[in-house]
Amino acid sequence: MTLTRTRWVPIGLLVVVGIAAGMQFAKVAAVFLPAAAAFDAPDTVAALFVSAPAIVGMVLGLTASVLAARIGFRRVIIGCLAIGAILSLVQSFLPPLPVFLGARVLEGAAHLGLVISCPVLIILLSAPRHVSLAMSLWGAFFGLAFALAGWLAPIVEQAGGVGAVFLGHAILLAVLLLAVLLVLPHVPGEQPNREAHSEGFFRAHVDAYRSPRQFLPGVVFIFHTLMYVPLVTFVPLFADDASIAGVLLVWMPLVSIIGTIVAGFVGQYTTTPPVVLIAGYAGVAVLIIATWALLAGEMPILLVPLALMFFSGLIQGAAFGLIPSLSTDPTVTSRANGVLTQLGNLGSTVGPPLFASLIAGTGAAGFAPVMWLVVALCVGGGILSAVALRLTGARPLRSSVPDKAG
Repeated sequence: MTLTRTRWVPIGLLVVVGIAAGMQFAKVAAVFLPAAAAFDAPDTVAALFVSAPAIVGMVLGLTASVLAARIGFRRVIIGCLAIGAILSLVQSFLPPLPVFLGARVLEGAAHLGLVISCPVLIILLSAPRHVSLAMSLWGAFFGLAFALAGWLAPIVEQAGGVGAVFLGHAILLAVLLLAVLLVLPHVPGEQPNREAHSEGFFRAHVDAYRSPRQFLPGVVFIFHTLMYVPLVTFVPLFADDASIAGVLLVWMPLVSIIGTIVAGFVGQYTTTPPVVLIAGYAGVAVLIIATWALLAGEMPILLVPLALMFFSGLIQGAAFGLIPSLSTDPTVTSRANGVLTQLGNLGSTVGPPLFASLIAGTGAAGFAPVMWLVVALCVGGGILSAVALRLTGARPLRSSVPDKAG
């Protein structure tokens, strides 16, 4: 059954759940140096603190989309909020490093279930005319998570230590679990679908990665996720002025959110998401070079990284908007979201250690290889965005798009 009225209240709740899921990465990134010190870990090992939850999504992203359909999306959200709260509570005790890393990896299962199931329910709760806009709002969850964590986590850490940050996240997840139980309605299409398992997990992967309409959003997105977390985590560390570093830590993800929301409006009412993607990757490439030039000249870098993150936000919003622009068939969009999650988590897993290894022990001089890596990622993402543009036929998102899987 297609809704004629968009259910904005439960959609808003699902976006908040997504923000809490994003904090499973952001809560560590926001207190990166104190967390590394708490475990006496070098930066390259501490980078795994940030990216460890992505390991599960990297391996099981598409599989989880099939399994979530079999279990029921609402049930998955409830279960994953409970699991995430328990694991954050365990982390709050700052257990031995292997236990902490294990909890972080397991936390990836809770994260994966949330980011797979929430957008499916958002689509089901949206009227057709609002699907792309609602999805772009969902696309802002990661940036919002980093912005809120960048603002609140250092305050909490100074007051109660790193463990207090993880305890606060556990409480947030528990509160959201109660809110979901009370507010999130049952909607047609979210109930368990036993037939979702009948084709087999392997077959689901084969079918998804043979269909450009299913795999292309994820392939475009991975170039973004490889650099997003490293940019918001490490670029502030290059600022000589501590006050500038603090501003960047909070405002870089906030500005990316503005770009994400703008991408939703632009993609829905003026042009196609691939055009927005191309503009986003081009803007990031130009502005990362400008950031390097300012650092080389020992000049403040405040405004340029903020502008860079606006274009990064365009990429994120347009990548999520690309899914319904290629197909609105529920099976196709579910798998496309699974592939996007899988490849996005691959990028989030590989990105922080990769960037950390480039800059470890080199100071500001280490930004040159960072710049070249970001430029290379932008070139790759731009090329694949052009492929997506050809597939969509340069039609506005509000136009009808065939709902074929191929």
